[in-house]
Amino acid sequence: MKLLTWAAGAALVIASSWGVAQDLTEIDKPASELEEVLAQEIDLPPGDQSVRVVRVAMEPHTAAAWHSHPSPVYVYVIEGEVTFEVEGETKTVKAGEAVAEPLDARMRAINTTDQPAHAVVFQISPKEKAFLEEEAKN
Repeated sequence: MKLLTWAAGAALVIASSWGVAQDLTEIDKPASELEEVLAQEIDLPPGDQSVRVVRVAMEPHTAAAWHSHPSPVYVYVIEGEVTFEVEGETKTVKAGEAVAEPLDARMRAINTTDQPAHAVVFQISPKEKAFLEEEAKN
């Protein structure tokens, strides 16, 4: 009897999942939309390259340490806004926007707002290179 109950349950699950699969195959609209928010040509040194993807959460009224990046870095802001201070100049990037950070420039990211900010950072670099180089503290 237990085997019969298990078989009936399995048949129900298979039938249910088949119905879902059938419904999905009938959809003819694309499931996503692509929007290019940043495009930039880069020259990469020869050798193995690594791609890093880093999620960043910034609380209100906080700043990252001063640093520089030895390899290309791209930031996509998901929520809130982030102000980038690069060698005396500032640029604010809002949710849905992206920015390329300059190579080897002294910089930091700041959340000057009352709301948290979230971003995704992408970096392409040789495997042995550090993600960033923090400025020495005095």
